[in-house]
Amino acid sequence: PYYALAAEADRQALQIRDAFAAKGLAAQYDAPANQQFFVLPDAWYDALAARYAMSPMGKPDAGHTAVRFCTSWATRPEAVAQLLADIAAL
Repeated sequence: PYYALAAEADRQALQIRDAFAAKGLAAQYDAPANQQFFVLPDAWYDALAARYAMSPMGKPDAGHTAVRFCTSWATRPEAVAQLLADIAAL
């Protein structure tokens, strides 16, 4: 079951990566795993940080925040679906 749980976490993280790509924002690194890194415009960061846990990784410039999204065995599919909808609405 460990590998199945890990594969689901990876799949969810890649859905998040793809949602940002659909908005024209590439991942900071090519990471085919459960951790995805982005540099978000601060307005996007503020909107998403109000509803979701993500790890701020620094401020590359005055208008952007580097973040890490991480999924796990405990990440609920409905939470990912809501995040994907919120990313699409940015």
